[in-house]
Amino acid sequence: MGVPDDIAETVIPLGANTHKDGSVMGGIIKIIFLFTLFGKDMTSPMSILAIIGVAFLVGAVMGAIPSGGMTGELMICAVFGFNPELVGTIMIISTIIDIPATLLNSTGNTVCAMLVSRFVEGKHWLSKQFA
Repeated sequence: MGVPDDIAETVIPLGANTHKDGSVMGGIIKIIFLFTLFGKDMTSPMSILAIIGVAFLVGAVMGAIPSGGMTGELMICAVFGFNPELVGTIMIISTIIDIPATLLNSTGNTVCAMLVSRFVEGKHWLSKQFA
């Protein structure tokens, strides 16, 4: 993709552990599903902040492998007071959104590497690489 090797070797492995867009989006989908299923209010500002905060924590807790989110799902249940038995229900959602979430995680890391190249190498970094 034209990203210099030194930037790619730093950004991609770092992003694989810390930059998980798909995991955060999946966490939000799971939380909203549970809130809707049990009729909990998610329109107050505190609820919205809690949902976003827990989604970021879920993204940090989940393993960097497909279907590695059981720990995050248990955390969702614990933080919002749902029964731990609901993990099986949330795992169904995880199975459905696993492939797009993994795609989003991988694509996000590539985009981050390209953005770092833009900041480090300058505005015309890509044309310099192919020249």
